[in-house]
Amino acid sequence: MIRIVTGKKRISDLDTLFQKRLEKLFDYTIECWVSYPSGRFKDTVKYSDELDIWISHKKFNKLFNGFGIGRPKENRNNNLVGEINFPLKYIDRRVAGAFGEEENGNILLLHRGRIGGGKPGIGKIFFKDNFRGDFIFAFDGDRETEFCLVGELRSTYFPMQVSNFIKEINRVKNLSDKKEPTDFQYLNKFNFRDEHSGNSEKERIGSTTIHRTHGIIVNALASELENRKYHIGNDKNRDLFIHNNKKITTLFEIKTSTATQNLYEGVGQLIIYSIPIKIHVKLVLVIPKQLNETVTKRLMNLGIQILYFEWINKKPRFIELDKVIK
Repeated sequence: MIRIVTGKKRISDLDTLFQKRLEKLFDYTIECWVSYPSGRFKDTVKYSDELDIWISHKKFNKLFNGFGIGRPKENRNNNLVGEINFPLKYIDRRVAGAFGEEENGNILLLHRGRIGGGKPGIGKIFFKDNFRGDFIFAFDGDRETEFCLVGELRSTYFPMQVSNFIKEINRVKNLSDKKEPTDFQYLNKFNFRDEHSGNSEKERIGSTTIHRTHGIIVNALASELENRKYHIGNDKNRDLFIHNNKKITTLFEIKTSTATQNLYEGVGQLIIYSIPIKIHVKLVLVIPKQLNETVTKRLMNLGIQILYFEWINKKPRFIELDKVIK
């Protein structure tokens, strides 16, 4: 079980590690004003050209990590998009960021989902309802709490995971202005919830390292579909779907490995989560490795198509996407 980290020194040390894991890609320092809904302050922020995000790190009444998107304008106002802050000592549920420790010692970066934003209707519930990433349950002092998973500190993908989360905050904030009035609440009129959240791929490099890349893949696929002018959506059960005229036409389930358990889950979720959809829907399992011909044929007999992806320069590329979704 995951437990939220407490203790002044432990939190401070992990915040320092958090900065170090990012600093290799944040290669520019820029003096500017950091703006938020109720004010602004002057700071020297760090910018990553590769990730196209910047960070302002301060110690106020909390360990402040504010992020923006795009190259900051020198000596001018630059708006914060999201924050991943940590309490100074103990659990403080008013501070959204937290470190979670797994039983094997892996440290997860978590977020309570409270994003603010200065717009009516933007808040924790709205964000969690529209978040495309994974949810993690952790012992949060005297209770169990659901968190949004940002990333895993020791993963080689950690900077991309943080960037993906900040851009996800930005996407959800902007949904309030342009979200289509399409209601898919009928999809969730049955009780089914994964016991464990957060897909992972284990890779042996001295000690076990976990790369949680599910959210990165979901957003990359969503971008590809949006570029092709498809209307897309998601909910807490379904990774991604294509809809047209208030009807879902294609349902995607994304797995980060082809381990047997992942295949079991992917096939089962596609079938179970398609039950409330009353029309024929295309089912697509998104996985990273080539399955053998026998397994592929069996899945096709079940009405499930396979969309493969591969990692190129730490970015997912989808193989024959147009053929699969045609």
